[in-house]
Amino acid sequence: MRASHLAVVAALLAPFAITPAAGAASDPIRYAAPLKGRTLQVVLRSGATRTVKALGEGDRPVAVSADGARMAYFRAGDRALVTYPSGRRVGSIRQPRNEVGVDETTLMLSPDGRRLAYFGNDGSNRGRVFDAVTGKKIGSLPAPANWNPAGFSGDGGEMLLVRSGSTTDLAVTDLRGRVLRRDTPPQIVGFNLPEWDGDGKVAALAADGRRIAVYVPGQAPGLVVYDLASRQVSEKIPVRKPAAATWTGEREVTIRVDGGGRTRRIRIDVDSGASQVADDYRTPVNRAYHAGG
Repeated sequence: MRASHLAVVAALLAPFAITPAAGAASDPIRYAAPLKGRTLQVVLRSGATRTVKALGEGDRPVAVSADGARMAYFRAGDRALVTYPSGRRVGSIRQPRNEVGVDETTLMLSPDGRRLAYFGNDGSNRGRVFDAVTGKKIGSLPAPANWNPAGFSGDGGEMLLVRSGSTTDLAVTDLRGRVLRRDTPPQIVGFNLPEWDGDGKVAALAADGRRIAVYVPGQAPGLVVYDLASRQVSEKIPVRKPAAATWTGEREVTIRVDGGGRTRRIRIDVDSGASQVADDYRTPVNRAYHAGG
């Protein structure tokens, strides 16, 4: 095992503090957890808590950006889609009232919280993308059958879509729905791309819209990077199974690892394999929506 890979394992076992990324909120959101009576408790990095009245209907009715600066949710009362902490409405979106397919409603925020994607239950599979700061609509995503949104790119400028079938295909689109790249990746990548929400697979698109970080399980599990331009797969970096992943730098991927009653956010240099623990906290007992997914 390379020394850099040993450093990854050591970091998983011995977390340490690092400087927050530039531009991050002074007291970012760690996670949001549902309480009784349609109350959502927002837990901050400092340990402070806030509460908002929110609906819990849908597959992912709450989204927290990877930097913890912003959260999106459906407000109880008027069912409007709003952002926290501003309380600003996003477009004219409202959560449907217990209609068939309501469990398909999904929200996604870009890593910096400036872009929001909403996937409703109208049967079209089409997503709408908004500026999360102003609440104005930016564009719509394509709606071919069986395409699953896998998340924003590292800079929030593109979306990664995955389609399952006889082969697993992927597409990178801009925020107005134009397809920038399309590919049928090698099996080690394609087999491990998330084909539907909740399938446990983890992948993330870099800010360049070209590189995709994918978790590969097995006897020697780890993270690989697939380059759409060269169609090359990088050497595997050993990591524990992540619950989510986000590109947080040009060569940095941040993963969330849950285990042993603790949740850790770990920054990994995909070139060297070196890692640092960005955050470490007790895993919530009940379902929670964590920063970055």
